[in-house]
Amino acid sequence: MTIHIKTEDEDEPELKPVKKEYDHDDPLRPLGPSPSFHDLCRILDAMEGRREERVSSLTKHRPRYLKALFEKWRKVYGNDLYPCIRLLLPKHDRNRPMYFLKEFGLGRLYCDALSLDKKTSSAAKRLLSWKSGAPNQNNNESSAGDFAKVLYKEIDSRSMVAKTLLSIDDINDQLDSLATTRSGAKRLEIVKTWLEKITPKDHLWLLKIILQDLRLGLSESVVLCAFHHNAYEYYNICTDLKTVCHTLHSTHIPLEDTQASLKTFNVFKPMLSKRSTKDLPDIVKLMLSGKHKEFLIEEKMDGERIQLHKSGEQYQFWSRSGTNYTDIYGANPTIGCLTPFIHSAFKPAVEDVILDGEMLVWDPKKKRILPFGSVKSLKPSSINRDEPRALFKVFDILYLKGKGKPEGTSLINKPLSERRQVMESGRVFVEIKTRLEFCYSVRGKDTQDIKASFEKILEESGEGLIIKRLDSKYRVNARTDDWYKVKPDYMDELGETFEVLAVGAFWGRGKRGGTFGSFLVALVDNENSDPLQGIFRYKTLCRVGTGLTTDETTQIMTKLEGKYSNWDKKRPERNPDWLDIGKGSGQTPDVWWHWKDSFVLTIKGTEIINSYAYGCQFSIRFPRSIRFDMERDIGDCMPYQELLGIANQLQDKNKLGENLSGHVRKRKRNELSQPTSSLMPLKRSDSHKIFYGAEFWVLQGLEDTAESKSDLEVMLNRNEGKIIHTVPRPAPDREHFCITRRTDFWDAEKAIRHGLQLVHPQWVHDSMEAGYKIGVTSPKYAVNTAQPTVENSISQYTSALAVVKKESDSEGGEDWADEQSDATTVAEDRWPNASATEDGVSDHDLRDESPQLSHAKIEPSESVTDKPLGCEDVPLPNKPLDTELEAEVKEGIFYPLVFYLDNKPIAQCSEGPVGNTVSVDPDGESSKLFSQVSRLLKAHGGRIVSDVNDPNSTHIICSPTDTSRCVDLRRIDKDRPRRRRLVTADWVLDSVECDSCLYEAGWFLAGNQ
Repeated sequence: MTIHIKTEDEDEPELKPVKKEYDHDDPLRPLGPSPSFHDLCRILDAMEGRREERVSSLTKHRPRYLKALFEKWRKVYGNDLYPCIRLLLPKHDRNRPMYFLKEFGLGRLYCDALSLDKKTSSAAKRLLSWKSGAPNQNNNESSAGDFAKVLYKEIDSRSMVAKTLLSIDDINDQLDSLATTRSGAKRLEIVKTWLEKITPKDHLWLLKIILQDLRLGLSESVVLCAFHHNAYEYYNICTDLKTVCHTLHSTHIPLEDTQASLKTFNVFKPMLSKRSTKDLPDIVKLMLSGKHKEFLIEEKMDGERIQLHKSGEQYQFWSRSGTNYTDIYGANPTIGCLTPFIHSAFKPAVEDVILDGEMLVWDPKKKRILPFGSVKSLKPSSINRDEPRALFKVFDILYLKGKGKPEGTSLINKPLSERRQVMESGRVFVEIKTRLEFCYSVRGKDTQDIKASFEKILEESGEGLIIKRLDSKYRVNARTDDWYKVKPDYMDELGETFEVLAVGAFWGRGKRGGTFGSFLVALVDNENSDPLQGIFRYKTLCRVGTGLTTDETTQIMTKLEGKYSNWDKKRPERNPDWLDIGKGSGQTPDVWWHWKDSFVLTIKGTEIINSYAYGCQFSIRFPRSIRFDMERDIGDCMPYQELLGIANQLQDKNKLGENLSGHVRKRKRNELSQPTSSLMPLKRSDSHKIFYGAEFWVLQGLEDTAESKSDLEVMLNRNEGKIIHTVPRPAPDREHFCITRRTDFWDAEKAIRHGLQLVHPQWVHDSMEAGYKIGVTSPKYAVNTAQPTVENSISQYTSALAVVKKESDSEGGEDWADEQSDATTVAEDRWPNASATEDGVSDHDLRDESPQLSHAKIEPSESVTDKPLGCEDVPLPNKPLDTELEAEVKEGIFYPLVFYLDNKPIAQCSEGPVGNTVSVDPDGESSKLFSQVSRLLKAHGGRIVSDVNDPNSTHIICSPTDTSRCVDLRRIDKDRPRRRRLVTADWVLDSVECDSCLYEAGWFLAGNQ
């Protein structure tokens, strides 16, 4: 059957793309006409033939085919191989827009081109139902799931074309037209041209190019390495095929060092982490093989990998695969859902910068990070304070250029430790809460540090950890042994699984806010149960918080709706008597339900450990659910007595030197005398209530002790001590202790800042021997003898605070910072930042070149340029502050800015004509708004003046509903050396909401320049 193409008179002009004109000396000038598309298809046919023989044959001969093709092209057609390479790598061609055509859309388009009735034609049904794999009437072979082959068979049975008449340039021009046009008539015309001028076999390859899947294993590394020996390296830096092909058009052209370095707006492929196939001790050994005796532990976030490029006020956001998301997040500080809120975070001295991080979505209503798919739902208009917002978490800095510098510095060849120092120094950018933050990270020295961070991440429903060498360099588009990702699936596991019964739940935090975040599971105690009487006893085993999907958690909450009760800590008699939760246990659930209404979970973990925090006296380390079935019989629950047998077997294995995954563990000779099992017997004092009423935060730093962190926690818990895992809340009826041997790490510094006493672990043993809590003031036990006090730090800020408080009190303001926040910045929670960098990254590149303004007065200067004064011109103090001073100085986002509020009472007191033009406020709404704004400004470090002509004022706050005085207010600033920012009151409200002094451009009034 012959294809009948119906001709139609079209008003649209024929597709005639404009051809580039080349100079005579241009090395890319073509030597002849473009080769036929069939020549390229012959090479692809040959490679497919090798693939059908065996994969190893194709892998071996692929470079030979490609090099022969490129060599012939250069000799016959010229040095411009981009038209050919963009067809070999259609998925990586950034210069061609998306077609917005998938299999179903192409099927409908070809039905129209082949004049097939979509309702009655069997051929049309085969095209539109290509996934079902209906056999072709002329060939019994099924092509289920391969749309290109299904369409090829329909074209092959109708076409009479014997020779392809289109060149590679023709194909590229028509593919560009197909991608840029949305007209159905134009697309139909292009397809009809292909049916008339391309053979069915060549048409098959064209379809695969459109679908961006040649199925030949032609990755960018294979093709570009055959094209030029430096092409793949260059592509990793710029990710632009056209740039690579035109820059390295000849194999004799080397790649210059300047071309191989990072620059802003040159998109690159980021460095990736390796999946952990090693045991944790092997990873630690690898991390410590360099000069550093520590490594970095970062949270593995469940977001989208994004690189941020900033040059002046221009921004670009690119994904890991090279997708441009700038339209969503904002190309400048006036547009987008993120850039307007983070522009003020960058120091004025920073001109260009490239940051690597993860884009997440924060829900301000639920106070948690939303799942990964929520990133795709962000829009440029997502700027309302109550809507989910973009949150960019930064973990690396790769390029930096100071203002006024001719060249920037690429940091990819600097060690990670230096890059972190630059990033967290506070001289590049500062954090903005829920907008721009540092990724959670700590330093570790051994496997215990990794496990402690792992437990913390799992409790917060995190995805995992990234372990990094501190001396690692940033390798573009590479996976090396310098970065390892550790997830629950990668950890050594017990061979056994446990069928457990969920008996209670803990409300979720973060991502799981408003739902069950984790479950308390238990085993049946057969010895104390009587099935004939319907009496069952259970012992709690562990807390499971990962492994269940959101849908499964929703299903559980639906099943248990109306069946669970709150756990009553004040009246234990109201809690279930059939459940043994252990003595003095801190693992009491938020809610519980009867075992008859419960369900069975199948869990797995890394090891069984002693834990008197649970009724079983044992627990599972790193537990996670691997199977869930609401209809499963609760009689399948594992007996407690069976767990005892497994624990005894594992304890015997540990004595033989094996870990819980069955791998032989190598020990040093000097360690043989020490018990190494996780099930080691622990001391117990005769008095079981030595630590009653006290809370203990057991920190790391126990390397020189025989027991581990978990062992020490068990000791404390068995003697009625309560174990916590963060800074405790102040309570007059409870003592708080932090147990550690050293202070040179994150948690210890955090505890010291909050005024907590750090106690040596020997104090726990001595107290248990004595039978009571002995004093901790002895130098033998006190780790941090010199406690930080407010008086020690006030001397640095006495003058500034005196001025600020005096001015605040004179204005009748309320007390500075009514509520004191105990939150600290992420940078403080890590380690002290170095003040200098090495190897070309000078302080001048990082220095904030704006003048350091006085805390008391801001005097005008004749040398100051005529530009608006904003929050970026007034840097905050960088010195560490005490907790009380943080609320007064560091937490003051408007400090030391000075504000004039243009409301009626203040304006009428001003001298000059401005005070006479104030508008009437009949309903009092404006007064209420300015009263609220005044309280917020004072509470967050701002100072308010009553004179519009005050030379120290930096901002004028106006009503968002009354702009009539804008011209008069601007006229006052005509002769000032620096004009003030004229913004609406909404700027204050939004800044307080974001906990950052936002860039004012989005809140300017008309006439503000």
